[in-house]
Amino acid sequence: MPIRVLIIEDEPLIVLDLKAILGELGCEVAAVAGTAEEALEAAGRERLDLILADIRLPGPMDGIDAVKAIQARARIPVLFVTGNWRELRDRGLPDAMAIGKPYLPSVLRQAIQTVMGQTVTGNGR
Repeated sequence: MPIRVLIIEDEPLIVLDLKAILGELGCEVAAVAGTAEEALEAAGRERLDLILADIRLPGPMDGIDAVKAIQARARIPVLFVTGNWRELRDRGLPDAMAIGKPYLPSVLRQAIQTVMGQTVTGNGR
């Protein structure tokens, strides 16, 4: 069964890139959320195995707020993909897994493998 991923990202070009890389890894994008509120809705209706989250989002809540709220209901592995990773420490998530933007597909793949604790190879194998 493919890894089902929620992408929390408001930049359309980054969403397209993440979708392409996840597809190459054999993952399934369960939902895309451009705001924290959309992320909370998606997490409530979808079965998720992984969350890829940016920190800076439009609206009153950011990606950290969304992840904390989602994880209060379900322990879903999270990988922050952000240019603002230093905020994780400042906001009480010093051990959160994060990669910076811009990222290399190989770095994203390795980070997903680390977060999921398994080998993600491509085409669902």
